[in-house]
Amino acid sequence: MIYVDDNECFNWIGCLTVNGYGRFNLNGVMIRAHRLSYEIYKGEIPKGLEIDHLCRNRKCVNPEHLEVVTKQENILRGELGLINKSKTHCKYGHEFNEKNTYKRSHGARTCRECNRIRASKYR
Repeated sequence: MIYVDDNECFNWIGCLTVNGYGRFNLNGVMIRAHRLSYEIYKGEIPKGLEIDHLCRNRKCVNPEHLEVVTKQENILRGELGLINKSKTHCKYGHEFNEKNTYKRSHGARTCRECNRIRASKYR
């Protein structure tokens, strides 16, 4: 139930989740196709980790395109993470630079100037 494209993605052509991941029912349990592919060809997925599609194709079940990562790493590598990482200014126009940027533990950036303005309004 796959077809191979020019990028060597093994595209799942069965049922998909609303987010575009391959899925199927096995003995009454819904299984994600890419996770099963990884486990068959590469081994167990450690608890608390998830699978990242290196090819950025959610339908792909090619085990060579799948990597075990933390949720944080998966988010940062994803489309939204790449968009946010490329931003040079906050939504109010303040520059993200070393002095004006607070980096949160999960990798997100916060504008210090916006935090200062928000705090002064609160007081």
